[in-house]
Amino acid sequence: MKKTRMISFFIVLGFFYPWHNVHSEMIKKGEKLRKTDVNSHRNFNMYIDFTSSIHSTVEKDAFDGSPFSTESLKLDMIGKANDKISYRFVQKFNKKNHVDKEDDLDNTERIYDPIIIDLAYLKYKYNDQLSFLIGKQAASFGSMEYNSKDLHIYQYPDIHKNKENPVGINFIYTPKKNQELQFQIVNSHSRKLDEEMYPDKVNHPMGYSASWNWNLFNNTIQSRSSYSIFQESEKDKFWKLLALGSKLDLKPISIEADYILSDEDIEKNGHFTKIFRSINNSYKDFPSIKYETYFLKFKYNFIPKWNFFAKGVYEVGRSKKDINEIYGLVKDQLLKKGYTYYGGIEYLPCKDDLSLYFLYQKQQVDYIDLIKQEEKNAHYMALGLNYRIKLF
Repeated sequence: MKKTRMISFFIVLGFFYPWHNVHSEMIKKGEKLRKTDVNSHRNFNMYIDFTSSIHSTVEKDAFDGSPFSTESLKLDMIGKANDKISYRFVQKFNKKNHVDKEDDLDNTERIYDPIIIDLAYLKYKYNDQLSFLIGKQAASFGSMEYNSKDLHIYQYPDIHKNKENPVGINFIYTPKKNQELQFQIVNSHSRKLDEEMYPDKVNHPMGYSASWNWNLFNNTIQSRSSYSIFQESEKDKFWKLLALGSKLDLKPISIEADYILSDEDIEKNGHFTKIFRSINNSYKDFPSIKYETYFLKFKYNFIPKWNFFAKGVYEVGRSKKDINEIYGLVKDQLLKKGYTYYGGIEYLPCKDDLSLYFLYQKQQVDYIDLIKQEEKNAHYMALGLNYRIKLF
């Protein structure tokens, strides 16, 4: 069975790769037409981003096999209306479209749309220093991890607290070519709380982010920093996020280091909420958790088109207050300590359009004695491809 899947994988790869030459010819013809257009300031590009892999997970001596999986499928449209206005529209196709009762912590019915709009914004360039970005956009967080262009399978998923990007406005000020200041105002993706349990609710919670990005010596040294505060649906409850990151790019070697502090008056991802409610059915509140996450990443382009990378993540989670319903849980108690290690090789046969990768990941999570049964020790391996096809 494993041999059959491996053979099928390379057949699929062999089918798609020749189309790269066809698309290249189409792109060249499109560029010629665009250059002869009298409205040369206008352009439109459409891409399909596709990621697929064969992967295996071993956890608690259980092996899940090596199934094929489509990790990501997106339609990405980028263009300019004129010299001042540009736009971007990204539509994401999800695998899950049913009501997920395990995630329904708000006691509200929730349906996941298999097709969602990931990004939809306009960018207006007022002058060479000031721009405005309006619409559905990525949160303006600092750190290299939040702004990584790597495949999402290389990224640490636990820091991504929101399932969707927010809608709002971002003021972008560039005093110098190597410095950028941003101030973003967006709607806050807070939980829909029960009005009987939480009478002091906020009808339209908002979020605010201030960030500073800069680089030196032609991007050899890079830094991304931000502080954000989001109002929750309950009065006087907030989510505060500090994200600091730096990168040293010495080509062919690069090193990244990040620190992210997530201070949550109402837990965002619901992980401990589920565990505590399973221990005590009468517990209907949301715990207050503070997460500290440290990242270190190393990347080495050891020969042309080949990259080796290694990455380590250390995370701790602490309780912000006593929880009387959960026996022995006090303020500032260490709840979680997690270690995640990544290692892999990436091959890019044709610039950035196609990449083949092999990834190994080990994750170990330790909990307090009360919930020690939730501890995790898992190994994950994946062999896959990522293809960005330019349609127009």
